[in-house]
Amino acid sequence: MRTLPRFIVALVVTTSLATGCGQDHTKGAAPPASAPPAGASAPSAGQAGAAVSGAAVSGAAVSGAAQVGAAPSPTGPRAWSTGPVTVVHRPAVPPVPVVTAIRYAGHPSEGYDRVVFDIRGALPGYSARYVTQVRADGSDQPISVPGRRFLMVVLNPAQAHTDQGAITVTGVHRTGLPMLVSYAVAGDFEGHVSIALGLNATAGYRIGELPGRIYVDVAT
Repeated sequence: MRTLPRFIVALVVTTSLATGCGQDHTKGAAPPASAPPAGASAPSAGQAGAAVSGAAVSGAAVSGAAQVGAAPSPTGPRAWSTGPVTVVHRPAVPPVPVVTAIRYAGHPSEGYDRVVFDIRGALPGYSARYVTQVRADGSDQPISVPGRRFLMVVLNPAQAHTDQGAITVTGVHRTGLPMLVSYAVAGDFEGHVSIALGLNATAGYRIGELPGRIYVDVAT
């Protein structure tokens, strides 16, 4: 009987050992991640960086409410509220954010009137709530604002004047819109800008933000 060369015997043994070690690499490993169940929603990129309570707000974490996107449209009862809303932003000041303009427009096909506050600088925090009477911030004197119901919006920190003292927004203004009858700058005091919206009724609203501006939509 012929004897096999030593290197052939060594090769056979080595191959057998390698095959035995590679038979069950998955034993004891974690199972592959499963897909999320149908209907589950992924967290949005805007869910951090601001403290939010109340109704729908874009670009911030919202508790118990729908989020409003960059091009909002009525999406059901959760997108609208008549309760108070507060969103906290803490931009570094100075410079204090300046409200440079207030614009408005009707959107009858979408079912709302919109008012926009143009902001120079970082966006301030903002709050909104219904009030029974509009009073000037600082003096507490009543202000006559056209409308049957009043939604008060307060921006903070913010100012309605330049650092040189020039006023940027002021006064009481009628709009001619079906629900948003008017708006009035009710205060520019100690880093707070207060703007009252005169409405025809207590309507559902939503407040949110886009680059360089904060908007309020009021359902018609």
